[in-house]
Amino acid sequence: MTVTRRDLAIHLASLLAVGLVRPAWGQQDQESFRSLSARLTGFAQAAIDDELAAAMLQALRATATGAELDSLLQGAPAENDSELARQIIVAWYSGMHPTVTGGASLRAYTDALAWRALEFTKPPGQCSSAPGDWSEPPAGVGQAQ
Repeated sequence: MTVTRRDLAIHLASLLAVGLVRPAWGQQDQESFRSLSARLTGFAQAAIDDELAAAMLQALRATATGAELDSLLQGAPAENDSELARQIIVAWYSGMHPTVTGGASLRAYTDALAWRALEFTKPPGQCSSAPGDWSEPPAGVGQAQ
């Protein structure tokens, strides 16, 4: 019986999900991932959510991007045109990250960085802060530059 890397990744991810195996990465890797995410997205590291970073890091580890991810976490230059860098950027801006099964998992819709980057709008379905504020132009519109 031949075991492929994909099979191994799927089985390890399922063991992680069940809680039978403790992750080998720790708080230091999570902080490195937050730092890497800040560099890639252009947002301050404080804007990178800890809980979401942990979920994304676990998902990236489970989808077999290990060697490239490890080198980026250890400080290798992040090329925005690499597939992994694009995957991380898309995950933060959309709130979705890849899963082991090949699909995507929505982790953060209203907290996705896209809504912070688009200062003039908010996620559909999210209530505004004051009655009638929809009638006012967005902040910064019409101001001289």
